[in-house]
Amino acid sequence: MAILPDHIGLDFGNHSVKGVQLRNIDRSPQLVAFASQPTPLGVINSEEEQHKESLADALKTLMNEGHFRTKNVVAALPESSIFTRFLEFPGVKEDELEDAVHWQAKQVVPIPLEDVKISSIILGRDESKNSYHVLLVAAPNKLIDIYVSVLEKAKLVPVALETEAIATGRALYRSSGTKDAVIMDFGSQSTDMGILVGGNLVFSQSISVGSDALTRAISSEFSFEYSQAEEYKRNYGLDTTQLEGKIFNCLKPVTDSIIAEIRRGVEYYKNRTMLAPPSEYILVGDGALLPGLTDYLAKELSAKVMLGDPWPNILMSKQQESIISRGRAAYTVAVGLALKSE
Repeated sequence: MAILPDHIGLDFGNHSVKGVQLRNIDRSPQLVAFASQPTPLGVINSEEEQHKESLADALKTLMNEGHFRTKNVVAALPESSIFTRFLEFPGVKEDELEDAVHWQAKQVVPIPLEDVKISSIILGRDESKNSYHVLLVAAPNKLIDIYVSVLEKAKLVPVALETEAIATGRALYRSSGTKDAVIMDFGSQSTDMGILVGGNLVFSQSISVGSDALTRAISSEFSFEYSQAEEYKRNYGLDTTQLEGKIFNCLKPVTDSIIAEIRRGVEYYKNRTMLAPPSEYILVGDGALLPGLTDYLAKELSAKVMLGDPWPNILMSKQQESIISRGRAAYTVAVGLALKSE
């Protein structure tokens, strides 16, 4: 594989777009620059030229305010729009894998192969079964075209595109040596779940319930304006000791629906691989900062649950550390993209 040039890791979200630039990523990573910029409403994944221009303008502001030192970017594709599948190829030789993956992709990818970009990652080999394990990733061409167009409008140079889950796995592995974990990325529109085994992503799925659904629940229950509901969510969340537990009781049904999907995903993984799932859960993304979330998930899932932190092994100034400390887990995808080397 080609070695990537110095670049910015760019994470697009419905509420904010985040950028991180590192140097010495293969030795002792050091933070060069980082920034976050609000995302214009309704522009993510839109094919409308006006929306692309609006998002490109937000990127230009991000680049200026972050004082980034390159135009090269590695951007994340939203997990909810990507198809991934763990595949096993018993009895197939390494030089036969490419053809085997292609024919298997025809069977499992839900849209015609001519409409997607296929990528495959060899995860390893099970000698006892004479079998290769491969992660198949399929991204719609339309989605790729949207992101490339936005980046070019912002005068940026896309050197690679990658899924959010793969970037997250890299960030957590590089920061803490995490090899086996269920990773939950709490976004505004969806909650993305990935299973990391041996440092490799082996399963991912997108749950169509995100943190905005929690805000809407508060707004509906208490007749709050959306901005006020968002403030209550961020301040009180699932903390049962706050406001007599009223916000907790409001958010519980939505959170429980996410937990139900997590359980289904873990059960599917167990049935598909015949392996025990990881016992550790790591939360990332802006929504992971919800008060009381880690404790509630730990109780309901009977598992060890913690906030992810992609920064421990990255050198930075005290000023940078002070700013990042307000939401370390929120930059996980951007850090993982910035750490991509090939």
